Amino acid sequence: MPLTRRYLQVGDRRVHYFRAGDGPPVVLIHSSPANARLLMKEIARLARDNTVFAFDTPGFGLSDPLPLAEMEVADLADAMAETLATIGMPPCPIFGTHTGAAIALELGVRHPDRVTGLVLDGVPAFTDEECAAFFGTYFREMPPSELGGHYAEAWTRFRDQAIWFPWTNRLPENHNPYDLSPPHSTHLWVSMFLDAADHYAPAYRAASYWGGRAINAAAALTLPAVFCATTTDMLYSHLERLPPLKPNQSIAEIGDSYECKRELISESVARFGAEGPAPADCDAVASTSGIARQFNDGTQGQIHLRTCGDRTAPTLLLLHDAPGSAEQAEPLIAELATRFFVIAPDLPGSGESDPMAPVPTVDDFADEVAALLSRLDVAIATVHGIGFGSSVALALARRHAGLVTAVVLQGLALPDEGERVTMLASYAVPISIEPDGAHWYRTWLMLRDSQIYWPWYDHRLASLRRVPADFTARRLNRWTMDVMRARESYHHLIHAALEDDAAVALKALDAPFAVVRDPSTPLSAHDDRLRSLRPDAAIIERDAPDFADALSGLSTRSHDV
Repeated sequence: MPLTRRYLQVGDRRVHYFRAGDGPPVVLIHSSPANARLLMKEIARLARDNTVFAFDTPGFGLSDPLPLAEMEVADLADAMAETLATIGMPPCPIFGTHTGAAIALELGVRHPDRVTGLVLDGVPAFTDEECAAFFGTYFREMPPSELGGHYAEAWTRFRDQAIWFPWTNRLPENHNPYDLSPPHSTHLWVSMFLDAADHYAPAYRAASYWGGRAINAAAALTLPAVFCATTTDMLYSHLERLPPLKPNQSIAEIGDSYECKRELISESVARFGAEGPAPADCDAVASTSGIARQFNDGTQGQIHLRTCGDRTAPTLLLLHDAPGSAEQAEPLIAELATRFFVIAPDLPGSGESDPMAPVPTVDDFADEVAALLSRLDVAIATVHGIGFGSSVALALARRHAGLVTAVVLQGLALPDEGERVTMLASYAVPISIEPDGAHWYRTWLMLRDSQIYWPWYDHRLASLRRVPADFTARRLNRWTMDVMRARESYHHLIHAALEDDAAVALKALDAPFAVVRDPSTPLSAHDDRLRSLRPDAAIIERDAPDFADALSGLSTRSHDV
C-alpha cells in the first residue's frame, strides 16, 4: 500500500494528512490524544478500494492547533469542513472513532453537504455525573522535565490507560476488559501524546464533555449512518444512549472483533459512495509565514523539507547533523533566510523522511539530494553541511559539481581508523522498545550527553567538551521525539559518514568553500584535522553577528569566479 503524506494550508493553519489507495475518496478522523497514525490498519483495509485521506486534527500529530484555549466539538467540525473545502473534497463517506466520531457526527449535522454517510465508532455521550467522576484530573499536563522524568510519567500514564478507565481512578471496578497493551502500543501512544502535549487538552476535553449535545446531534442527523463499538470499548454502553434512529441509520453489533469493525467500515463506505473523484494533493509549501514545510515524492519514498526566505534570493541547501533532522537547525534556517532562499530537507531515514533501502552510502544520500533539487527546479545552490551532513555536502560537490556553487562545512567526520571502528559500534546505538519505556530516557540521555562529552559515550573527565550548551527541557524533549520518529533508521546518515573517507573528497574539492568554526557542533572535535587537510579554507565564526552576510559573500564570490 503506497502511503504518502502532505501538508495543506488551511487559512492560517497547517494541516497534515496521510493518503493511500486509489478510487473514490473516504475521510478518516482519529481519536484523542492520538493522531492519524493510530488508523494505519483502517487505512490499509480501505485503501484496497478507495483513496483514503486521514487528517491529523488541529493540535495533533503535525497539524497546527486552533487558536482557542477552550473549544467545542462544533469548532473541530467546522475546522474539518474548512479543510475538506480547501482540498476540494467532494461529498464522501466519513469514518470517525471516539473524538473523531464526535467530530464526524457534528460535521454531518453542521455541514451535511460535505458528507454522504457516516461510520461512527464509539460516540462519546458521558453524563454530567460521569464527567464529574471521570475527568477531574484526566487532562493533566505533563510538561517536559529538565531531568527527563516526564518519559516515565508518560509511559506509566498510557500503560495505566490500558488497565483502568479512567486511568486516574485505579480501582478494581474500573479495570478494562482486555489484556495489557504490548509495549509497542504504549510506545505509539506516548509518541502521539508527546507530539500534542502542549495543546491536546481543549479538543479532548470538548469531546469528553460533549454529553447531552451528542444525543442532540444524533437526533438532528439526517444522513445515512452506522453506529458501532466493540464490546470491550468503554463507550460500548453509550450506544444504548442514542435517540431513536432514522430509517437510514443503524447500530451494528461487531462483538469484540476489530477485524469485523474494519469490514463494517469498508462495506458502509462502499454503500454510501462519494459524489466525485478524489482531489489531487496540493504540493505548495504550507505556511503563511516563517519556515514552511512540505513532503516531496522521492525515488525511494518521501522527503520532508523545510523552506524559508525569498524565492528570488540565491538558494542555500542546508544538510543537518545527526542524530536528528532539520528541526534542530530551525534557528539557523531563519537566520540564513535573511540572505538566502533556504531548503533544508530531513535526509532520508531522519526526522519525517522515509529511509532508503538498502542502507545508503554517502553517495546515495548525495544522489537523492541532487534529485530533490532537480524536482524543485533548483539549478545551483550553496551547500551548507552540519556535522555528519557535511559528508553529504562533499559528496554532492564531487558527484554533482554543476549544482554546487560553494560548500560550507560546519564540522566534518574525519576519524582515524581506530575511532571509526569504535564510533560505528557505539555512536548510534540501536533503539529498541522496552516494556518499561526505558528506551525514551536512554535516548534522551544519549542526546544530552552528546552536549557534554566527545564522543557522547566516553564519560571520562578528559572527554568533557567544556562548551556551553542548551539543556532546556523543551529543546531536549523535541530532539528526543525527533530521533524517536526515525528510531529504526536514525543511524543511517551517521554510519554512512563514518564509512566514507571524507579526507579524500575534501582534498579533491575545487569549489569555493569555507569552514564554520562552531564549538557547539560535536564534530568540531575534528576541526584541526580538517584545517590541516585544507589550510586554504576560509574560516567563518558561527557566532559572528554577520554570519549570514559572510556566507552570502562566499556565494557571491563563487558566482563571480
